Amino acid sequence: MRMILGLLIIITGLAYLSQRQSMYTGKKSWDIYLVLLFIFLVLFAGLRTSYNDTSNYINGFVNSETIGDFISNSDNLDLLNNPLFYGYQALIRTFTDNYTIFFMISAIIVNYLFLDFIKKNTDIENFAFSIFIYVCLGTLMLSIAAQKQILTMSILTLALNQLFDKHYVKFYIIVFIAGLIHTYAWLFLFLPLLDTKPWSVQTLILIAVTIFIMMTFQSTITSMLEVADQVGKDIPVEEVFDSNQMNILRVAVYSIVPITSLLFKGRINNDIDRKNSIFIQMSIVSLMFMLLGTMNGANMFGRAGNYFQIGMICSMPWIIRQLFTKRSVAMVLMVATLCFSGFYLYDNNGFDTGYNRKSITQFIGEVI
Repeated sequence: MRMILGLLIIITGLAYLSQRQSMYTGKKSWDIYLVLLFIFLVLFAGLRTSYNDTSNYINGFVNSETIGDFISNSDNLDLLNNPLFYGYQALIRTFTDNYTIFFMISAIIVNYLFLDFIKKNTDIENFAFSIFIYVCLGTLMLSIAAQKQILTMSILTLALNQLFDKHYVKFYIIVFIAGLIHTYAWLFLFLPLLDTKPWSVQTLILIAVTIFIMMTFQSTITSMLEVADQVGKDIPVEEVFDSNQMNILRVAVYSIVPITSLLFKGRINNDIDRKNSIFIQMSIVSLMFMLLGTMNGANMFGRAGNYFQIGMICSMPWIIRQLFTKRSVAMVLMVATLCFSGFYLYDNNGFDTGYNRKSITQFIGEVI
């Protein structure tokens, strides 16, 4: 408990200092506090020796082929089997057998892209709270649990930047590349269809489709798995029908932005810009996957929902400032901080015993 509390305090504190620096200069540039936050996050993820699927990634890296052997085997280049991730892994394995170097390089990519994206795409006064949500919602822990997914999610922030600028060709190219790291990234191919204000016709169609799937879950998902199998993507049936259901508390947390944006649609949509429209639509997509996870296959649908959670991370602070006066914003943020902190502690119960890491000195000794 002490470790996860310490993480939350240090990360949010450095983000707040970076926010104050930006408010002083009026620029969303990298400052010393953001650099310190970046270094802290890289070491936190890069030096780990155990947590969640870390052991699987260690074994996968240590037993990986070199890049030459990887490319020479045509089976490795199947577009539906994450060839870019395994190629990236093989490339690093060609030069070293130290898995910590693999984790460190990945942590540098992931944390730079996420921090840079959140810094540039949130209002100056919202940065610290967005980072706080980033930690509490679980994205931070995903960065030390699911290497393929978090790398893909970070690459997709580059695609979002292109979508915001209406550079659709670049958007689709980046999404395609990200899908070669982890196939779920191709869910983003449909995101431009939701480039409207929240709770438009497109949103209602999305909700109707979700409800239909939930009502016909067994038959519809089985049909989807058969289609996936026909195109060469093998998704084990037991991964979907595993009798694991999404935690209702998590569903409730993910519903905060969608429900708020619906209840106060008039006030929010009146002043909303295109970027926050997309963010809120993404939070709705994320909730839809969480709702599917309440039926079955919580792990699979939860991971799919994670790909869109950056929408909630970036839009929630903006929504709060839209709905409340300057005097009441501080109180609302305080209440939200307490509630999200409670969820964070509940969600990461047992983290202190599950997470282990090397010391910096030990890592330097291995490299030298």
